[in-house]
Amino acid sequence: MKIIITEEQEELLKNKINDLIGKKVMCYYDLHRHTFSVTYKGLVMLKADYLRLSDVEFRVRQGGKQKVRNEQRKNVHAFVIGYLDDYCEFPCDDIPEPDSNEVITYNPYKYDTFVVKSTEEPIYKANEIEMINIKDKIFLIN
Repeated sequence: MKIIITEEQEELLKNKINDLIGKKVMCYYDLHRHTFSVTYKGLVMLKADYLRLSDVEFRVRQGGKQKVRNEQRKNVHAFVIGYLDDYCEFPCDDIPEPDSNEVITYNPYKYDTFVVKSTEEPIYKANEIEMINIKDKIFLIN
């Protein structure tokens, strides 16, 4: 299969990470590589073990969630979208400790949305989060 990319996407790949700080990105946990994938304009631009995002939206594609439940097999359908403030590329030798103990989680077998782990209340937006490639992966900063 041949992958066709636009000139704009090709230029993005050339500049890759340098221009991502301050850009609105879409992130998800890569179940195969066990790290975060960061996409920008439809392309995976970065694999990271640490991300700090601001003006965040948590999005779950309902069709993908339902497919997981029906097939009992995970797929990429839940995303964290926000402005990239900081990152540590995979593999990160010095993964930062979380600045908060307020964990955000998502389990397609249990929840319809991302939730605050301690209360199980749905969460759709946040001012700032850290995504850290440790047991609990998303931490609410404020």
